[in-house]
Amino acid sequence: MLGYAIIFFGMIIEGDFMLFTAGFLTRQGYFDIGIVLLLVFSGAIIGDNIWYVLGGLVSEKKLFFRVKKFVEKAAGLLDEHLKNRTTRTIFISKFAYGLCRPIILKAGAMRISFRKFIGADLMATFLWIFFIGGLGYLSSTSFLAVRHYLKYTELSLLLGIVVFILISYAVTKISKKEL
Repeated sequence: MLGYAIIFFGMIIEGDFMLFTAGFLTRQGYFDIGIVLLLVFSGAIIGDNIWYVLGGLVSEKKLFFRVKKFVEKAAGLLDEHLKNRTTRTIFISKFAYGLCRPIILKAGAMRISFRKFIGADLMATFLWIFFIGGLGYLSSTSFLAVRHYLKYTELSLLLGIVVFILISYAVTKISKKEL
């Protein structure tokens, strides 16, 4: 149950990492795919709505001057796109790490109608979950295929470190003798 709660709240705060991880762990058998899809989708939509409302608050209050300055810097160049091509801009921001939250904050600050925002966000979120969650799910499949080779990789890395230390020690000894 704790894992499901972490997925839900993680989607509200930081979606990309949590979505990929949830897909990966679902494929490993740690979570039920139906529950994860429900939690991931609802967490992402609730999180986006919270960020949208916060954007509206940022535009009204002088209290959030630093946040407003950050949003302007991160998303200010996209005002025209956000206003005229809301769906496309929100969709692209979902795949541009670090740009989604500022874009959603900016949408709230620009007072883009909630109906327009939620329509664009629902479609973009669905496709984003399909692609990023799918990547996590599929990468887990390849991990299962190469999992047994990892122990050899670990041993090779350890051997490489030991050889490096021995060579460094030998070079230091030879260098001190010659001086």
